Amino acid sequence: MTGDNEISVHQHWDPLKVCAVGRCYPPHFFSRIKNSKVRNAMEKIAIETEEDYQKLISKLEEFDVTVLRTDISDDPEVYVNDKIPQPLGEGHVTDYPPMVPRDYTAMIGGTFFMPSRRYGENIDVRNVFDRLCTSQMSDLTHREKLMAKMLEDILEPQKNLSTSMSLFKFRTQKKYHQGTKVLTGIDFDKIRDEIIKAETMQIGSPNKCPNSGKFYPYTTIEKWLKDNNVPIVYDQYINTATSIRCGKDLYFSFCHVINKLNQKSFDDKLRRLFPDYRINYLANTGHSDGSTCVVKPGLVVSLKDTENCQQLFPDWDVCSISGESWEKVDGFLKMKEKNKGKYFVAGEEDNDDLIEYMDSWLSHWQLYVEESVFDVNMLVIDENNIICNGYNEKVFKYFEKHGVTPHIVNFRHRYFWDGGLHCITSDISREGEQKDYFPDRNYVSDLIA
Repeated sequence: MTGDNEISVHQHWDPLKVCAVGRCYPPHFFSRIKNSKVRNAMEKIAIETEEDYQKLISKLEEFDVTVLRTDISDDPEVYVNDKIPQPLGEGHVTDYPPMVPRDYTAMIGGTFFMPSRRYGENIDVRNVFDRLCTSQMSDLTHREKLMAKMLEDILEPQKNLSTSMSLFKFRTQKKYHQGTKVLTGIDFDKIRDEIIKAETMQIGSPNKCPNSGKFYPYTTIEKWLKDNNVPIVYDQYINTATSIRCGKDLYFSFCHVINKLNQKSFDDKLRRLFPDYRINYLANTGHSDGSTCVVKPGLVVSLKDTENCQQLFPDWDVCSISGESWEKVDGFLKMKEKNKGKYFVAGEEDNDDLIEYMDSWLSHWQLYVEESVFDVNMLVIDENNIICNGYNEKVFKYFEKHGVTPHIVNFRHRYFWDGGLHCITSDISREGEQKDYFPDRNYVSDLIA
């Protein structure tokens, strides 16, 4: 899907014209937290986070970039998750703010991929179900065969059948009622949920979109896209933070929970969505923008898997900073893993680990980040300008060699929120047409072994 609209992104080093920027909750959203140390810390972090967002926006506007923000309701009650027990009798914010639009949205060619207002509402479940029931086995994709097996496992969870036998049993056991409303003895809503998971997420979780169902965080972005006649594809979740757009080539990394079985399913989905592109895979798992930044043709910055980058970007300079960022923050990261998200859950405010974490973060962490840690998570403005979190001698020498000017905008709480400068943005429009930087490359790249 490339789209015919002039609003597009083909290479993420082309001149940036329109960019989405995330948003954190305002400080008063945390006023319900009863423990003063945790409450005061969260309020301070919220204030400083928006300050850094504003610095980033100012820098983007210096380059004449139009900035769109994600949306937040003025009512904190919208974000109180009533499914989480509130032992103190008074809930507070439990849904994460829409801070990282890169994790959920992407302009690929001339088509914008984004979550819908209600999880799965744009999936034609009946059409998928009918196809599974009526299509020839040879006509089904690997992904669809796995879906049929998943549905049969719901019908007869103890059978442990093969994929082909699952499909056969699924078809013979189905009973139509008012079209395709129910299967015998099975709630069709459960079947529907499983189909939506398979169609939307490669790892099957509806929590990938920061959407409480009560408030849509992409209202402003969606309106701008529709006003400018940009094609939108909803719900086809492709783990956008793992994607790198390099003209004719798209690069993806696998999430760490992807196994060899659903790698093939994910590959089928990508080739269905992007038939006009070459699909390539990075060796690293997780979000690629946390480990790889393609700065411009000829230059890649890599935090790990340098050899893989050299294979995928032949004859380009690869600046390797393997491990240096994470080694410096290892202690804080271990502390964070024990306490991540607890500040959103009522009843955790008096947790000793959490209090120690908040105290340590605010008393020691900020200057440490500013002075010594470089983050590969950068936002390219154009081939000659890039926004980064801080100074790194090795990387900056590569920048100088390739005529790239770095602009430092420190996002102080990026490790706290799990989002760097690239994560908290999503480039919606860049100048330039699609190019082919590796014309001798085979159309199909192998999956990671």
